[in-house]
Amino acid sequence: MLYSIVRPVAALALQINYKRIFLSHADRIPKNKPVILAANHPTAFIEPCVLACFLDRPLYFLVRGDIFKKSFYAKILADLHMIPVYRMKDGGYEKIKNNFESFDHCFRALASDKTLMILAEGSTQQEKRLQSLKKGAARIAFGAFDKYPDLPDLYIVPTGVNYTYPNQVRSEIMIRFGEPIPVRPYLEDYQTNPNKAISKLTDDLRDRMLESVISIDRPQDEQLTEYLLVICRSERTDPLLPPVNRRATGRFECEKRIVDWVNVMPEEEKKALEQSTQAYFQEISQYGLSDRALRRYSPGRHFLLGAGLILGLPVWAVGTLATWPPLALARYVVNNKVRHIEFFEPVRIVIALVSALIWSLLLLAAGGLLAGWNGVAIAALCVTAGYFAVWYRSWAAGWRESEAYRRTPPIVRRRLAKQRQEIIRQMPNKCG
Repeated sequence: MLYSIVRPVAALALQINYKRIFLSHADRIPKNKPVILAANHPTAFIEPCVLACFLDRPLYFLVRGDIFKKSFYAKILADLHMIPVYRMKDGGYEKIKNNFESFDHCFRALASDKTLMILAEGSTQQEKRLQSLKKGAARIAFGAFDKYPDLPDLYIVPTGVNYTYPNQVRSEIMIRFGEPIPVRPYLEDYQTNPNKAISKLTDDLRDRMLESVISIDRPQDEQLTEYLLVICRSERTDPLLPPVNRRATGRFECEKRIVDWVNVMPEEEKKALEQSTQAYFQEISQYGLSDRALRRYSPGRHFLLGAGLILGLPVWAVGTLATWPPLALARYVVNNKVRHIEFFEPVRIVIALVSALIWSLLLLAAGGLLAGWNGVAIAALCVTAGYFAVWYRSWAAGWRESEAYRRTPPIVRRRLAKQRQEIIRQMPNKCG
């Protein structure tokens, strides 16, 4: 019940917070079969939220057991399909014993053709890099066969959740589902040597996940890779609508090709490319430019952006004032209470969502008390204007970039365009 209520509200919040969410190859997830979605874990809890909101099936999640300490919260979390997994530090052996019940819950769900989501890395680390995997997904898969040996099969779907900028509002998420791994073929090895079979399935899962995760092998290559990804994104014209795109597979493939190319690039070639890209981005920064403006500027687009900003200014002002309290509260909590970077964006979204719901109800109630149904309608329009204000801020940023380009001397524009084209020339067929 609670899951069905929270899901559409959370989906709306995610579509406001992120500019685009790409879901690639969701059709690979078997229907009416027991499925484990094994995903990477770059943020505290955005990954399960996104998958729960935008897949066409209810999901069940394994989460840290320490958040189930109070019975009130435990009831809410259970209604949201969360299953606790306890660690020794969550309460010693007494709590660890509760995992038998949790795993049995997983086995029953899988035997009923439900879909279970597991964060396969086991811990969260905000890097564009796939970490080593824990063996939990394989253990649960084989445990389901131990409990229900007549299961026809069980599938593990490697799932990559990739962010452009995990802690930025109006950034993008690219989710890619790999080919499902049927577990039954591993059962013969599992019967003779369980540990070997568990390790083999985990290794195979990691190999498959690497196909769906944008993973930079070396930390020292992150800056070069990000420069190239910025250029790649500017070359593309992905539509803004719908905010959840279930068809466009090219966006992930574009960024994946760039990263894989950098990973295998000879060291001398890599250093030369890094020097040229760094010089290019430093110079556009000096002029207040962006790569996107350098690629996309046109006088007509600049005029339309400016006209739209002028016409939309009153609506932006109303929307900003109407939504300022919940957004300010979310910023305060994140800036003063959250210590780990992996929690910044998840906590900000949750605080903003909950406080925005309460604030909206207060505005509607105040409107009703002051002016009846007309007041309710006005309050509703004010809240809706807050959504427009999100778009308005993106347009304003685009106009500022465009205006900076317009003010840049033509000789500088031509020089920068030449530098940019030289960088693109070195990465053929990587941006399409």
